[in-house]
Amino acid sequence: MEAESVIKLRDITFRYGEKLVMDRFSLEIPARGLTALSGPSGCGKTTLLRMLAGLAEPESGTLTGVDPARTALLFQEDRLLPWRTAREQIADVLPRSRRGEVERWLAFAELTGEGEAYPAGLSGGMARRLALARCAALGGELLLLDEPFAGVDRTRAQRLLDRLRGLEVPIILATHQPQVLAACDRAIGLDGPPLERV
Repeated sequence: MEAESVIKLRDITFRYGEKLVMDRFSLEIPARGLTALSGPSGCGKTTLLRMLAGLAEPESGTLTGVDPARTALLFQEDRLLPWRTAREQIADVLPRSRRGEVERWLAFAELTGEGEAYPAGLSGGMARRLALARCAALGGELLLLDEPFAGVDRTRAQRLLDRLRGLEVPIILATHQPQVLAACDRAIGLDGPPLERV
C-alpha cells in the first residue's frame, strides 16, 4: 500500500436486514498514519471497519484503495481461544519463519511473563491487549481496530498507541476515548444510522 494512497467509499448503501446502516455514504480516508473514527454506539463504525476488511458486502456503491486480503482486523470482542495460552494465541497467527517473534509481541502488549496464561486467567484489559498484539502480529498492510483500548488504562493505552504508530502501517481505529482521538493524526466524526460524516 503506497504511503499517499487513499481509501475511497462512494455512494455505499448497506443494510442489516431491514435496518439501513449506510445510504449512499461516501468517505475518503488517507491510507497513512493513524485515523480515528468517532461517533455514538450503533452509528455504523463497526460496519464500516468490517466493510474495509471485506467482511460486509455493500448493496451498492464502490470501495477502492484497500485490499481486504492484506488487512488485519481487531474485532470489538477479543475472540481469544479459551484453550490456547497467551503465547499460543500469538504463535497461531505467525508463519513458522516468524515464530521467534512471540516474546516480542507479548512485550508489545505489556504481557511479558504471561505467556502461559489462558484467557480465563487474564483481566479484561490484559485480554484486550493480547487480542491487539495478535492482530498486530499478523503483519497486515492496513490495521483496522475496533475499540482497541477498551478496558485498558489511559497511560497504558497511550504507550500501546505509540507502539502501533511505530509499526509504520496505516491504522484506522474506532474509539470513544477522547485521549485516543487526540493522539491520532486525524479524527473523523460520524453519526447515524444511516451513517454520515459530521
